[in-house]
Amino acid sequence: MSILAASITGSFAMVCALLAIERVITKDRRQVYDRLKGITAQNSKTTKDKDGQGRGQVDIKKILHNTGKIFAGEGVTKRLENELIKADIPLRGEEYLMLRIIAAVVPGSLVVLLTNQLAFSLLVYVLGAILPQIVVSIAQQKKLKMFNYQLIDSLSIMSNSLRAGYSFMQAVELVSREMPKPIGKEFARTFREINLGTTTEDALHNLGKRMASDDLELIITAVLIQRQIGGNLAEILDNISHTIRERVRIQGEIKTLTAQGRISGLVIGLIAPALILLLFMINPGYMRPLFSTPVGLAMLGAGAISELIGILIIKKIISIEI
Repeated sequence: MSILAASITGSFAMVCALLAIERVITKDRRQVYDRLKGITAQNSKTTKDKDGQGRGQVDIKKILHNTGKIFAGEGVTKRLENELIKADIPLRGEEYLMLRIIAAVVPGSLVVLLTNQLAFSLLVYVLGAILPQIVVSIAQQKKLKMFNYQLIDSLSIMSNSLRAGYSFMQAVELVSREMPKPIGKEFARTFREINLGTTTEDALHNLGKRMASDDLELIITAVLIQRQIGGNLAEILDNISHTIRERVRIQGEIKTLTAQGRISGLVIGLIAPALILLLFMINPGYMRPLFSTPVGLAMLGAGAISELIGILIIKKIISIEI
């Protein structure tokens, strides 16, 4: 325990040293920032109070940002920022990296100090390391699902506006004003990029990279081809909208037909953990050798691997690409 406590204390001291170095390095910039805030806060007392609150928030983000640069290069943080943009999470790559490090180190260290249970603390370390990525992935899937759901209505708005005499850019602006998030926000960003000098092709490609939607890629390809060879864009968008609607309908039918298989996979995946938990509650002494002996741990590992293989096989069977 003394070695463990010494290592935790050393880690804490290292973090404090890094924060102190960051404060020294950014001293000049913070002084300039404080002077600018003081000048702009002289307009009114309300403005001063708001700036004082915002300054504390910015300082925290700056600490995370500058400290994150110590642990990763620009390429890593850029990749993390792309993932955060897809999830619509307003964080820089360095800030997200530091939050992941804190989530991976702090909870497990607290568990070690408070409970002195190394096995449970190791589990907390692992969960703290993977939980931020899981949260980001869930946010990405949620945003993508909502974007694809709104895409059909957006195509209808664009095709109708093109028939009414609007240009393509005016149709994009109309979608950005009429549709809610996330599609309204993404189209508004694309419209701003074009107004700031980005070519239409590059702006559309950037939109496709941010969303990673197959339906959107189909629309972008059709629009770019129409801009090169001409044609009735309103009719093209109507055909794409019809295709997407039919695909959504077929996906709903497939989901209904494969419901029994998905429920079977869920039951197979949960029955073993449920039985272990039930037996552990009824007779803990009977189940304790399963967690405290090498043979029991090997059986648990083999059972977990078998469960995972069974779930993956069932998922492969019920997954139908259309």
